[in-house]
Amino acid sequence: MKKNKNISGFKTPENYFESFEEHLFAKISEENFPKSTGHKVPDGYFQNLEDRVLKTVINSEKPKKVIPLFPKKYFGYAAAIAACLLIGFTIFNTKTDNSSLDSLQLAAIDTYIEDGNLNLDLYDLTSYIDDEDFTDLNFDARQFSETALENYILENIDEETLINEQ
Repeated sequence: MKKNKNISGFKTPENYFESFEEHLFAKISEENFPKSTGHKVPDGYFQNLEDRVLKTVINSEKPKKVIPLFPKKYFGYAAAIAACLLIGFTIFNTKTDNSSLDSLQLAAIDTYIEDGNLNLDLYDLTSYIDDEDFTDLNFDARQFSETALENYILENIDEETLINEQ
């Protein structure tokens, strides 16, 4: 069994590869191949080819008409309208109501202080007030009666503060 291990079972005739080339050329010469391919190039074809190609390229390079989606004149109209609207708004909108802005700011400041976001006591606040701020105030005696002031002080100020002030 070891002797038949590398035998493939195919055999070639004797001197087959030595005479293979001769048999191949004999077979080719027996077949009737046509002597020409059937295609012929006209005389002078390649000499005139470059001129003909350039003529067709030059003739085909005519400018094509392109139709834009949005004509340029509409952009000019739109720009003119926008400029007119901008000028109109700036001219006619010069009146601004600053009183509502001031009242809004004062209201915002009041709510900020009332919510306890401002950490200032009475002494800090009085340090910001000058004597000039009191010159414009007019306290009429008729506006507050002496009994009303005494009642207010007794109701709103504690006794220790009253004792220390006397």
